Amino acid sequence: MYTRRAFIRSAVGVGLAVTLGPTFISWVGRNLKIDNSIDSMLENDPNRMVPLPQPLSASSPPIGGGADGHFRVYTVTPIPSFSNANWSFRIDGLVERAQVWNWEQFVKLARTVQVSDFHCVTGWSVYKNTWEGISLAQLLKQAGVKPEAHSVKFYSGDGVYTDAITMDQAQMEDIMVAVMHDGKPIPADLGGPVRLVIPQMYAYKSVKWLNRIELIDSEHIGYWEERGYDKDAWLTGASQRIPNNLSGS
Repeated sequence: MYTRRAFIRSAVGVGLAVTLGPTFISWVGRNLKIDNSIDSMLENDPNRMVPLPQPLSASSPPIGGGADGHFRVYTVTPIPSFSNANWSFRIDGLVERAQVWNWEQFVKLARTVQVSDFHCVTGWSVYKNTWEGISLAQLLKQAGVKPEAHSVKFYSGDGVYTDAITMDQAQMEDIMVAVMHDGKPIPADLGGPVRLVIPQMYAYKSVKWLNRIELIDSEHIGYWEERGYDKDAWLTGASQRIPNNLSGS
């Protein structure tokens, strides 16, 4: 049974489906299911990544206490699936040292843990998420940013979705390339095995199925910005937010 608030938020999503056409059709089918818990998504997860990432002590149990709310599944393409054979992660473009990792290498990178809220522009939120992953700032430092870089462009493994932020925005300490949520792998439905998390912006900037970061010399208009969404996507009061980053061991 939907609560009144959940019904209103779902109505907003259905309204977007009608307005925006087939790109939101996947949302309708998945969000009218009774059980859309992350545990259920993991049980049916089509991703086959080996080994699974092992949570840091701050993730298990999740230092945020466990997510408060339920994710809705929005997608503009069929949800892709990945295995070690077809997954890699790269940073390239205007960098001094292009980086490429396979899955076995990527899960060995040093990770941190942070707690943050997740806000969708359609009106729903999930609070107190414990994310574990690699900070964007650390990945950019490792690659070495060339002076002419203007923006950081993010690519989804679906082959369609992209978005970007400026180099100034990329200095926010709480932007994370996440591999775990509340101490568990991120299921494909929620953008796993790796997704971007930008807590101070609406979630359409937090690219799912992230597998490439490119530094470019100009701005880039992302998928939803091309369709009228705000390019910056700031949450109200975002500039005053103090990131909660926690190092793991």
